[in-house]
This record gives sequence, C-alpha cells and structure tokens, in this order.
Amino acid sequence: MIRVARVRLSKPLPNSRTNALWAFGLFIAVQVADGILTAVGVARFGLGVEANPLLVHSIQTMGTSAALVAAKTVAIIGGGVLHLYSYHLVLALLTVGYVFATVLPWAMLLG
Repeated sequence: MIRVARVRLSKPLPNSRTNALWAFGLFIAVQVADGILTAVGVARFGLGVEANPLLVHSIQTMGTSAALVAAKTVAIIGGGVLHLYSYHLVLALLTVGYVFATVLPWAMLLG
C-alpha cells in the first residue's frame, strides 16, 4: 500500500522529468492564496464583492473563516483525487484557471 502511494506521488508529468507532485503543490498554493485574498476582500469591501453565491451563503451561515476553510478543503481534496488518478493536465489547467479567474482579480482589486 505504501509502495503504491510512493509510486503515485513520485510519478513524473507526461513527456517531462518534472515530478507530478509539483502540479498538486501549486494547486494547493493557489487555493491558499485565493482563500487569503477572499478573506481580505470580504473584510475590506463586504460580501457584495464575492461573486460566488454558494460561498456568500456559506459565509453568511458559518462565518468567513469557517466557510473559506471548508471551501478550500473541498477544493484541495478534489485536487488530490485528480492527482491520485493522474489527471495532471486537468489539475494544471484548473490551477492556471484559478490564477486568472480568482487570484489576479483579487490582487488587482486589493492592490
């Protein structure tokens, strides 16, 4: 069991010598950055600035920190599943998509 996990975690990206774990690590970093920027943006501008209605409802119900931790945990678990099943291209595309759709807009709004 441990050997299988080690093989899956150390697998290289297709047509590359880069370890596939880097794609998952970058996905996690982008999720954390999005969570922090979202928390700062909601604190500074209020809930009206958040575009995701599910996240707005969760923040109203559970509070900002709990809602963001829950949302990012679900996203990271989903990214982990993609990594374990070797959907590295999908994971990389989601990471790039998050950078352009969430992190950069928040950075421009807060900067």
